Amino acid sequence: MASMGWIMITTYVEEIGHWESWQGEYRFGTFLILPPDPLLLRMNALRAKHDPRSQSICDAHISLTVPLPRSMAEKDWGELESIAAGFPHIAIRYGPLANYRPHPGVVLAIEPQEKLDKLRAALEATSVFPRAPTRTHPFSAHMTVAEFISIEETEALMMELADVAHQGTFLCTGVSYAVPDGDFHFTERRRRS
Repeated sequence: MASMGWIMITTYVEEIGHWESWQGEYRFGTFLILPPDPLLLRMNALRAKHDPRSQSICDAHISLTVPLPRSMAEKDWGELESIAAGFPHIAIRYGPLANYRPHPGVVLAIEPQEKLDKLRAALEATSVFPRAPTRTHPFSAHMTVAEFISIEETEALMMELADVAHQGTFLCTGVSYAVPDGDFHFTERRRRS
């Protein structure tokens, strides 16, 4: 991606005993793609309406990597930055609505899967990931609308949003490093543009 470097320094939550067990794996964050405005604002509004729990955790995004297993050192930043710099900007197509039956939840389909998977694989091949949690499902880029809902709510939401769901493209110009705070809300801490 372009030549700018990481622009922020981060800290990590020390006390995570009040988090749910699955949340602990995310203490040191993950890499993702944040869509630009106005798509980000529209998706955040949909998520706040149909799945406020998901929205309270993180703004709309496309997850790339598994959670990092440890904190990041400056040498890690340099390695990740050189990987990201080797990838050109990616034209991302989003929509239509999709779900992963039989599991509940509604997402926007994302393409091109192959290019995003190559970026993901390159990031996960760096020295910060060897002891990372194992990926439990094959990589499938998507943007979640609602995940903490029932199967019945999934079916109703798919019908409700069928004619109004967002579809379009945006240019991915950077990869974001997002880390949760003490309330398990992820914010962008660094970005490779």
